[in-house]
Amino acid sequence: MLRRNLQIFLLFLAASLLLIFFKEGQIFDFGFVMRQLPAPQKVANQLLNPPDDLAESYKELLVENSQLQLLEEENKKLRELLDFTQTTEHDLVVANVVSRDFINQNLLIIDVGNAENIGIGQAVVVNNGIVIGKIIDVMQDAAVVRLLTDNGSKLAVSLGDQTLISGLLSGSLGLGMSLQYIPQDTELKKGDILFTSDLNELIPGGLVVGQVEEVEFSEGELFKKASISPLVDYNTLSLLSVIVSL
Repeated sequence: MLRRNLQIFLLFLAASLLLIFFKEGQIFDFGFVMRQLPAPQKVANQLLNPPDDLAESYKELLVENSQLQLLEEENKKLRELLDFTQTTEHDLVVANVVSRDFINQNLLIIDVGNAENIGIGQAVVVNNGIVIGKIIDVMQDAAVVRLLTDNGSKLAVSLGDQTLISGLLSGSLGLGMSLQYIPQDTELKKGDILFTSDLNELIPGGLVVGQVEEVEFSEGELFKKASISPLVDYNTLSLLSVIVSL
């Protein structure tokens, strides 16, 4: 009897094992689960090649970040112009650079004109009152600015606190500026700051213009010469002001 019961138990155990190892007539594959796990190379490929929607989202974030940086820079320039407007006794009109002349990149088109009392010869400034050019043509709602680096630009300047000593600043091939007619006995060195002279018509004196880059002189000449570099990047001008009254 005990032997028969043992046989029945063994038969039941064998049947149970068959049910575990067989599924719908096929041997149950225990490796199935393991094969479904992602292989290391597959995981690496997914990390290196994200889905298209993720890549697009990343590109959108890059664009938004660039726009925020531009906006922050514009806000900084506007704050500096507003600070200069509040501290100066001159009347200013804020303007946007619309475009540059196609042939001469030293000519800017701005979005203010006769309607805002813009006139030929007025000074154009950026940041905290740095002069970058003069108005040379005016329309009803637009005007043309000639940068100081233009070959046709001329501006009387003074050296620091030496307001009685002036020189003539002119554009140098559109790349920089050249200072001429500085008396030979005048002390002039690299790093000196130039200011507008009181001799300019429609332009107030004492406004920052540029910085001495290199000085040229010889014993036999009456005047010194110097190359002058701008204090701002003329290639990135977007927001500026025009001094409309002294």
